[in-house]
Amino acid sequence: MLLLTACATDNVACFSCSSPLSLRDVVVSLDTTTSIYVGKRKPSMKERRRQRAKKQPGFTVDRGILNDLPPVDTWEKTEASVGAKRESKQTGNDRKDAEDESEQTIAKASALVQTQRKSVDCLTHIRKRVEESFPITDAAKSLAEKGYFVYDGFLSNSNNEDAEFGDAMLTEMLSESFEMFANDKLQRDISRLGEGEFVAKIVGGEKYVDCPRLTEFVVSVTRHLPPLLNKEFNRVGAGSLPKLDATASMGSLRLFDRKTKLGTLSFLEEHVSERPFGVVCGDIDGIENDSRCLTAMLYLSPKQLDSSAGGGLTMETDGQRVEAVRDRIVLLRSDTCSHRQESWKGSDDSGLDQASCVIVHFIKG
Repeated sequence: MLLLTACATDNVACFSCSSPLSLRDVVVSLDTTTSIYVGKRKPSMKERRRQRAKKQPGFTVDRGILNDLPPVDTWEKTEASVGAKRESKQTGNDRKDAEDESEQTIAKASALVQTQRKSVDCLTHIRKRVEESFPITDAAKSLAEKGYFVYDGFLSNSNNEDAEFGDAMLTEMLSESFEMFANDKLQRDISRLGEGEFVAKIVGGEKYVDCPRLTEFVVSVTRHLPPLLNKEFNRVGAGSLPKLDATASMGSLRLFDRKTKLGTLSFLEEHVSERPFGVVCGDIDGIENDSRCLTAMLYLSPKQLDSSAGGGLTMETDGQRVEAVRDRIVLLRSDTCSHRQESWKGSDDSGLDQASCVIVHFIKG
């Protein structure tokens, strides 16, 4: 500060003693004088970099290691690490599980398609048998006159491949009844304790898996037979026959087991008496309150089972005996046709100790 004051004093003295100066000279003089006391000029960025480079020690890069490495495109595959192996193995297992799951899904889908196709084929076969082969006019007349009608070969009476399909369907229906008995899906008929018979309702829904062919028979017969009978009843003038409902029915299964019958008879002291005649609806009071008006019974007996094995019906009006022949269907008036169900006897021969019958009760429309 003292130095700047002294400098300023000297300059003033010079200005006063010398000749007059121009304003330009003063400015130049001030700039010149001031520059003497300004600090050193700051170096530029380039200069500072150059100075730092001079201070750092020099060194050379040894490329020997780099030169020994192979080019990128010629590297050889090396063994994977443990973690990489574990990840690769896990990926492989996941891929295999996904493939197995995919195969299982495809198998289930294929099985479902086959099941649906078989169901459609069975429903179609029954419809064709009802509409194309069943003698609907004869059935209507017989029901109006006698109260019952008997027809053989309901599902398999034809000269083409439909006969084989129908016979295979009968075998499946019979096998389903045997499986239901083996799996305790049938209930003992205690009203006929000494007969060795078991019963079960055919209701479909969740129970469809127990007896798909039996259920399809009940559904298809209910859908296609009543409309044809209703039309024929009107044509032949059977005014006493009520109109049948084509949307609802009551289906059931009845099975006979010879071993059960023999085992029961060994404990019963009384001899099993012959069954009485009667109608499906029961007594007069039952008829008035019962919606059943026509009953269809399809026998599923084994092929080798003959009349000596028992079963079947006896009509009270004319004494007609109707044997339990395989693929024989019997239609009878539920409210007026008096009949008696004959006891099954079966046979000790292999495969002939059981028989069954599927029953459909058509109700009033």
